[in-house]
Amino acid sequence: MEIAWAAGVGIGLSVLIGFRAFIPVAVYILMARLGWVGLLGDFKAQETPMDFLQSDAAIAVLAVLVVLEIIFKRVSSLSKAERTLRLPLAMAAGALVFSALLSGPVESPGYFVGVPAGALMVLIGIYVHGGLVTIDEGRDPGPALDFGVLVLSVLIMLVPAAGCVMGIITLWLAIRVRRLKKIKYKGLRVLA
Repeated sequence: MEIAWAAGVGIGLSVLIGFRAFIPVAVYILMARLGWVGLLGDFKAQETPMDFLQSDAAIAVLAVLVVLEIIFKRVSSLSKAERTLRLPLAMAAGALVFSALLSGPVESPGYFVGVPAGALMVLIGIYVHGGLVTIDEGRDPGPALDFGVLVLSVLIMLVPAAGCVMGIITLWLAIRVRRLKKIKYKGLRVLA
């Protein structure tokens, strides 16, 4: 059961990393360090091979990255740099968090399954985020999205089943975004 709870949290946090790359990672590190990991199922977070994510150096680096992410989102002249760095950093963060969550209940080589799973969930989150931005005529929701990602990350860390629900909702939203894009570009096909 611990593996299912860890995978649920990994799915939820990885999807949220697709929206904002470092806020869910910061919530994971803080709550894992305080020992507040899962009220329904307590999976081990410390003394695992991925325990380096909870070190003081990782926290300092993450704090700087969170501030930089917020600055890159808000300053329009840095938007190109943000778009260039967003995908690789988010995929790395999702892979790290998912594999770190699985490192407690799963034996040594098995927790590396979290690397592709986390990266895939991040890609789905980025796709849905891009669809939301397209629907909102190219504007990012801003601080409202930051706050929403923060609240959902805390909820997912406390109630692991919420991560599975978040994954299902995001998959449904990805299907909706796909349909909306088909409808939007239906009459715009170029005949060669």
